[in-house]
Amino acid sequence: MKAFFMMCLLAAAAQQMSAEGMKTAGDGTTYTLDLLSQTEGSGVEKHVDENYGQVIYILSANDTIAAGDKFVMEDNVSVLFGDNVTFVIEGEADFGLENGATFDSAFEGTSLVRPVGIMMKNEQSQTVFRNCTFNYVGLRNMSAKGLKVDNCAFNYNNGAIGQAALTIGTDGAPFEVTNCTFSHNAKAAIAGAANYRNPLLIENCIFQANGQANGNTPQLNLTVADNVVVRGCTIVGDPEKTMVGGIVVANLVGFTDEMNTLIENNTITDGRFGIATYMGQHAVIRNNELKDNCHEVNPMNGGSGINVYDPYGKQKAFITGNHIEGSLWGVTIVGNMNTYANLGRIDVEPTSEDYNPGGNVFVNNGNGGQLYDLYNNSLSTVYAQGNTWNVSEQTEELIESVIFHSYDSPSLGTVVFMPPKETTGISNLDDTTLRFGNNFYDLQGRRYHSEHRKGLFVISKNGKKMLVK
Repeated sequence: MKAFFMMCLLAAAAQQMSAEGMKTAGDGTTYTLDLLSQTEGSGVEKHVDENYGQVIYILSANDTIAAGDKFVMEDNVSVLFGDNVTFVIEGEADFGLENGATFDSAFEGTSLVRPVGIMMKNEQSQTVFRNCTFNYVGLRNMSAKGLKVDNCAFNYNNGAIGQAALTIGTDGAPFEVTNCTFSHNAKAAIAGAANYRNPLLIENCIFQANGQANGNTPQLNLTVADNVVVRGCTIVGDPEKTMVGGIVVANLVGFTDEMNTLIENNTITDGRFGIATYMGQHAVIRNNELKDNCHEVNPMNGGSGINVYDPYGKQKAFITGNHIEGSLWGVTIVGNMNTYANLGRIDVEPTSEDYNPGGNVFVNNGNGGQLYDLYNNSLSTVYAQGNTWNVSEQTEELIESVIFHSYDSPSLGTVVFMPPKETTGISNLDDTTLRFGNNFYDLQGRRYHSEHRKGLFVISKNGKKMLVK
C-alpha cells in the first residue's frame, strides 16, 4: 500500500508538520476527512492519484473530534499517519464501510518514527468498524460503549497504540471481534488492562505470529469478565518467538470468581503454550485442537497445551473434547486443595453439574524423555475419566505412566482417570446378562440405567471394559 504516486513527497511533508492538532467545536457538525482537509489547522492533507484516482489522506497532527460532533469515515480511501499522530474521536463515529479503507504509516521501512492510530472515546454509542485494514498503526478504545469490529485486518502494528494492535477498555465496555485477521503485530493481537472487565466475543478470527517483539505475552491477552468467549479461531505462533503463547484469560486483581470463560472450537499451533486460565473464573475449554505448543526453552517455565493456574482455589475448569498434541506438558493443573479441574467425570448422573464426558485426546506430550499427558500439581483430586491417553493400550497400568499425581509424589492430589474412553473387545451378550452386576455406559461415557437397551454400550466385566450389543 506504500507504492503511491508521491509517496516520498507526502512522507516528507508529514514528517515536517507539527503533531499539535485541532479539536472541533462540538456544535453538532458531521466531519469527514475531506472536510477536515479543508479546515484550517487540522493538519489533514488530501491527495488524489491522477493515474488511479485513489484518494489519500495524510494525518500529521493530533486532531480530536469533540463530543457533540460526529465523524463519518469515507469509503475506498487510504489514511497515512505521521510520526506520533493519534486521531481521537470523542463524538459518535461510523467506520462501517462497504468496500473498505486502509490506515497506514506515512513512512516506509523506518524504525525512527512511531505513528499511533485511532483512539475511540465515544460515550454516545458503540462504534462499528467494518472492512478496515490497519497496517503499522492500531486501534484503541477508551469508551464505556465499546466496539464492534468485523472483517478487519491488523498487520505489523508497532506497539505505540497500547498493549496490542487492538487494545480494549475501559472497565465494563463490551466488544465483538468477528471475522478479523491479526498478523505479525509487535505485541499481542488483542489485549486489555488487568483491572478492566470487558465482556468479549472473539469469533472466526485468524491470528498469526503476533508478539513479534517476543515479550512475555500471548497473542490473546485477556482479562475475565461476565462473559469472555473465544470461538472458532485459528491461532498460529512463530516458533522463533519463544515467549509468546496462544490464549490467556486472567483474573489477577481479585475480581469475583463468578466470571465465565468459554474457549471452544479453536485451532492453536506453534506457540509457547496453547491455553492458560489464571485465577478465579468458571472456565470451559472444549473441542479445541492444540498442536506443537512447545516452544518454551525451559519446560519448568511453560509449554503446556492447557494450563490451569489456580493457587487460591478460586477457579472451576471444565476441559472436554480437546485434542492436545506435541506440547511439553499436555495439561497442567497448578493449585491447592480447593482447586477444581474436571477433565472428565462419568461416574455421576448426566444431570450432575460435575458430569463431563471427557473426550480429550493426548498425543506425544512430554519433555526430558518422559511423556506427560496430565500433571496434577495441586492438592485436589482431579477427575479425568473418558479420555484417550498416549499409551499403546488404554489400561490402568499404562495410563499411569503418562499422568503425574499422588502415585508419583504423595504430596500431590490424585487423578481419577479410569475408565478411559477407548475400550477393548466386542461382545454379543444378551440383554438378560446386562441386567445384572454391571455398570454400563453409552458411547459418550454416560451411565445408562434403562432395562430396555438397544445399540452398543460399554460395560465393566471381569475388570475390563467391553463393548456390548
